[in-house]
Amino acid sequence: MEEKKVDWLSLLKGTAVGGVLLFLWNGLTQSFTPWGIKSIKELEDQATITETIARASTNGVYYLKDKVTAFIAVKPEAYYSMPRYFTIEFVTEVLVGGVLTAILLLTSTESIVTRLIIIGLVALAGIFSIDLQYWNWWGFSSIFTFGIAINRLVGYLLTGFVLIKFIL
Repeated sequence: MEEKKVDWLSLLKGTAVGGVLLFLWNGLTQSFTPWGIKSIKELEDQATITETIARASTNGVYYLKDKVTAFIAVKPEAYYSMPRYFTIEFVTEVLVGGVLTAILLLTSTESIVTRLIIIGLVALAGIFSIDLQYWNWWGFSSIFTFGIAINRLVGYLLTGFVLIKFIL
């Protein structure tokens, strides 16, 4: 079997374009769909809860199991920074774009349908190993979990299609 040479230029272009497409896709779907961020509610009376949690720690993951079940990721108040969130989100999407591009480059001799099926399977692996586990263990709501799963699957497939047709 012949070893494929890495086409670095295509890998870089696909990574950049894929990352930007995924970042925009996730931003749009978070803004205009009823799931994801829009399905999360903020508690009205937070003072007592946040005081109690802050006394215990300002960093870590905790759970409650008295009357309700809650898993709480605790960070200092300064952690809530939109510029930091967007920067890390963008870098994350670029990394995903790189992985999708690498898969598409490695399968370049396959049909577009086969390549998109592979991308769909990669998305499903992420959904099953991340989203559904968070739904099970962390109690993420069904509307949040399945909405994010749909966004992930469709986003990967759209990005894969654009990369195949126009970039790679």
